[in-house]
Amino acid sequence: MCYLLDFNVKVQTDFFTWVKNGGVQLNDLKQADLNRIIQLTQKYSDLPMDFADATLVAIGERLNISKIATIDSDFYIYRFHQKHTFENIFIDIR
Repeated sequence: MCYLLDFNVKVQTDFFTWVKNGGVQLNDLKQADLNRIIQLTQKYSDLPMDFADATLVAIGERLNISKIATIDSDFYIYRFHQKHTFENIFIDIR
């Protein structure tokens, strides 16, 4: 994400402070998530879905979080628990 911050040290440290203060939720990828990532990658192979997208979907499903932050304008294609689209706090194209 820091590449979007124009390599400005002040902006980057402000961003890290915002994350530290709870601005976003950081989660670890679990070994069990890899099975879901493989399934999602195969399901969306015609797009293709990259690892970052599959990880957001898998962790979102596991934690029951449908609100995500991504700059991918095509993320609306993916479905939360195969039913609903995710709410992208960066891009609202729906």
